[in-house]
Amino acid sequence: MKKALLLTDCSVDLALTVNRWAANQVDAIDLTVVYAFALSQTDNQPLTAATHRAAKQEANANLGQWLNYLTTPWSGKIQTETLLGDPGLVIRIHLLLRQYDYLLIDLEQQEVASAFLACQNYTTTELHRLTVAEEVRLTTAQTETTQQWLRAA
Repeated sequence: MKKALLLTDCSVDLALTVNRWAANQVDAIDLTVVYAFALSQTDNQPLTAATHRAAKQEANANLGQWLNYLTTPWSGKIQTETLLGDPGLVIRIHLLLRQYDYLLIDLEQQEVASAFLACQNYTTTELHRLTVAEEVRLTTAQTETTQQWLRAA
């Protein structure tokens, strides 16, 4: 069974995109969904166990709600994680420490693609697009960036 990694922003659009992608998959896939969360920028409070706990509880609730938008039943198993950190750093950690067959990426996730490119020489993970270029209308800059990702992958 193949293993895939997905970094979510917990948006409904991404969940619908994942559903469309999964509907076209022949093989069962074990999916690890990671939600990178941050502390509130407005609080200016130091990181304490209490602030981390509150932010993690909110992140877990957001991720749980997002999972409700995914197609059920899923063809494999779904594992979820919430991690405090920058999305690019979170992806690098996962790609370098764990073995995945695919990194699933939406065209909007430029930071994830950059993180993948930074560590692709150290992993056997393949970059897989969730959307087909014809399904979305891209700006010229997005098209060029996407083409660079695909050439590098």
